[in-house]
Amino acid sequence: MRIKVIGKAHLEGTSKKSGRDYNFNQVHYNSAARGVEGLAAQTLALDPAQVPYADIKVGEDYNVEFDNRGYPVSFELIQLRR
Repeated sequence: MRIKVIGKAHLEGTSKKSGRDYNFNQVHYNSAARGVEGLAAQTLALDPAQVPYADIKVGEDYNVEFDNRGYPVSFELIQLRR
């Protein structure tokens, strides 16, 4: 699936509810969604070990592939030929 990254955030800390540590990069993009007229704002959580925060470029297009449970298995920058 092709997406355009419109925002990004790095979230890290300890959950107040469960006490578990968390550390992930969050990517924001727009896409079609059931029951939505136009586009919906979507977020995608990425493992910082696989996709470092500094490597995510806002305004660029990426190809994202998901597994059968909806988790991302690849996140690759789409290089435009010139």
